[in-house]
Amino acid sequence: MGRSKGEAARAKSRPSSSSVAASLLPSATVAVGFGGYVGSSRVDSALTSTSDASAFLDLDSEIAQHLKRLSRKDPITKVKALQLLSQLIKEKTAKDVVAVVPLWIFEYKKLLVDYNREVRRSTHDTMTNIVSIVRRDLAVYLKPLMGPWWFSQFDSVNEVSQAARRSFQAAFPAQEKRVEALMMYSSEIFAYIEENLKLTPQSLSDKSAALDELEEVHKQVIASSLMAFAALVDLLASHSESLTNVNAESKISFRVRTVALPNAKELFSNHKYFLDYLKSKSAAIRSAAYSLIKSCIENIPHAVCEGDLKLLSGVILGSFQERNPACHSTMWDTLLFFGKRFPDSWAAINTQKTVFSRLYSFLRNGCFGSQQVSYPALVILLETIPPTAITWNTFFLEFFQSLWDGRKLAYSSLVDLLSLLQAVEECYIWGLRNDSRHVWILFCDGEDEVQRFKHFFVNEILFGLLWSDYMLASSSSCADMTKPIDKEPRDSMNFRHSIDYASNLGKCIVKILSGIYSVDHDLLLVFSSRFQENCLDIFQIPENCSHNVNWAVKFIQLLEEHAQGETWVLTYILGPALEKLFPLAASLVSHLEKSYALLCVSFFFF
Repeated sequence: MGRSKGEAARAKSRPSSSSVAASLLPSATVAVGFGGYVGSSRVDSALTSTSDASAFLDLDSEIAQHLKRLSRKDPITKVKALQLLSQLIKEKTAKDVVAVVPLWIFEYKKLLVDYNREVRRSTHDTMTNIVSIVRRDLAVYLKPLMGPWWFSQFDSVNEVSQAARRSFQAAFPAQEKRVEALMMYSSEIFAYIEENLKLTPQSLSDKSAALDELEEVHKQVIASSLMAFAALVDLLASHSESLTNVNAESKISFRVRTVALPNAKELFSNHKYFLDYLKSKSAAIRSAAYSLIKSCIENIPHAVCEGDLKLLSGVILGSFQERNPACHSTMWDTLLFFGKRFPDSWAAINTQKTVFSRLYSFLRNGCFGSQQVSYPALVILLETIPPTAITWNTFFLEFFQSLWDGRKLAYSSLVDLLSLLQAVEECYIWGLRNDSRHVWILFCDGEDEVQRFKHFFVNEILFGLLWSDYMLASSSSCADMTKPIDKEPRDSMNFRHSIDYASNLGKCIVKILSGIYSVDHDLLLVFSSRFQENCLDIFQIPENCSHNVNWAVKFIQLLEEHAQGETWVLTYILGPALEKLFPLAASLVSHLEKSYALLCVSFFFF
């Protein structure tokens, strides 16, 4: 709200539910929502009614004047009134300020969702001054106040949420007191959040306001409410048995177990696991919904009915159709946790159609811009998928082909490229190292078939995707190798043949070869044979560009730099290659320059 910076910017500035919950480690009355609303209906009570001028009679005249100005529509007027009110409160006695609190709470509920961010920030600054003076006298007002106060700490604008947090910490300086207060009034907070979720843009204000502003405010209210819900569930689950005061612990923990967490479970079930919010057009709401679903699955898993597992599986495991990178961090957290917590969920759906086809598209599109978030999660995803959910040969080939196809979208960012290559390395080595636990053992007939899979990994993925691209990039000066590939952007091709690309891809291959050696020494012989063939082609095919020795020289240099001292380099790669190479090179006078280049670069290994 305020000067909008787009969904992605709002998501980056929004505090996560877990971070706010973690920062706290640094009677059946109807809960009134913000602005004096219950659902879409306005509530006027002894506490919330300000329409009667008599409500101001007992107040200091200056304070009353500034409070009335808070109802103005103009944000500049409201900011100025808040600043003057905040300054005036510092000059008053605690008794004078306590008299302000009931009317302040009513205005506070409206102001904390004002469209203007400066109004919201100034509101929290004023709140800080009020609670610093009132102190313990605030206790009698905590029941109606705690819901909006907690909610306000999840504002989409970071400086506003931080201001809200400072006001809360001013009231409860000790972290155990903050936790205790939230646990004590957790039921009221849940009730307040539930009322907020019933609101519509039209029911947000009793004044005329632009529809686009109301819609923006509504998005903020829903997203912040979901985040506040998630953070409170995390806090209740982690602290229900850890209060420092024994007497308070017994009373409050009992309330949490018997009232608060059951309330959360009921809300989670009644709202159909909040899955509808994943369909929202707002990325902020979808991201918050992912966080809430993950929090509830983690802390109240018994709320998930067995009959609803298929529904949840289809939505959560199939969430790779999410295209907004602002949602991908919470999407991955939810998907990976759900997949591990409910391993039977994979069997409840058609994984090829619902999960893997969407995953392949997600990877081919460079994770829609979330490379640095999504690529590190891929190896965890492989660990999460049950062996019985995949057909090993087709899955891994499509997985790596799709992952490698996404490289064309990383050409403009070295950081994204390095994230991609790191993911390729991790996933490749994971595949080789997990042959004993994965699906190959379940479907393959004996050790020979397992070896066939490993050879498939080397031939189809290492050679078919990585090595061929490395040779092309390292020999970019050859005329026949600079022709663009069909349907690939020219600027992508230029990047593919850049020095940085070839060098980083070569490093990735060297690390993979080291990993192969740690898994199966003899498997390096497959690469060694191909390396020898490629080296011999330098001398045996006269038509080759005179510069195509570049790839071999550069690769040997990478071996020297990143695998110096590892015995497999000489034993399996350079030794066998040079044994065949130099007798041939010595007999071909026309290739003395190439022979000299290879001899010089290989010298450092002897």
